[in-house]
Amino acid sequence: MSDRSGRLAPLTGVVFVALLIAANSIVETTPDSNASAAKVISFYNAHSTKIAVAAYLTGVSLFVGLFFYAILRDRLREHGAAKGLANTAFGGAVLFAVGGGLAAGTELALAEAPSGLNPGAAQALNLLENNLAQFALGAGIAVLLFAAGLAILRTRMLPAWLGAVALVIAIAALTPAAFGAFLATGLWTLVVSVMLFRRQPASSASVSGVAVGGAAAGGVPLG
Repeated sequence: MSDRSGRLAPLTGVVFVALLIAANSIVETTPDSNASAAKVISFYNAHSTKIAVAAYLTGVSLFVGLFFYAILRDRLREHGAAKGLANTAFGGAVLFAVGGGLAAGTELALAEAPSGLNPGAAQALNLLENNLAQFALGAGIAVLLFAAGLAILRTRMLPAWLGAVALVIAIAALTPAAFGAFLATGLWTLVVSVMLFRRQPASSASVSGVAVGGAAAGGVPLG
């Protein structure tokens, strides 16, 4: 990885959130768990193309997101006291990605050939999309942000208020306010992404500058 791409790597968090916003803005709100089979089939039949595009965008966003949360884990692991919490936070990110993949995959399955589904299958898939996938998302957010929040408070590698906010969002993710926690996680990720970008570790350029300065001090000609 070049110095430039390495420096830009923390901004994958911004890309991740942007892709998620794009994916979720394409499709209208999907039918709730109590929707009739006829309503479910009608909805997915009418929006099949948009849902397919949104599903693939979600897949790309989760791919990018895992890279970002791996970067966050590595930054947290630089502080010995946070190694365990950093690994736990990344485990939460993986669970979050699994939940997102389940949601997108189930919606894609419904959109592929909705008119060919029998009523029971349509309702079952819709129920899974609304409950199983959403619970995995909430649990992933809770683990990710609770562990990351504790790690930030312990190491102070980022502002303490950011760690405190992460703890609040993590708790909210396990309550009926899970959708609000999902939105708050996106905002939190944007802030962390920008802060990690701005708080880069010592670059190779500065190391080279020290080496050149040392050489000059030792009497080695520079030109």
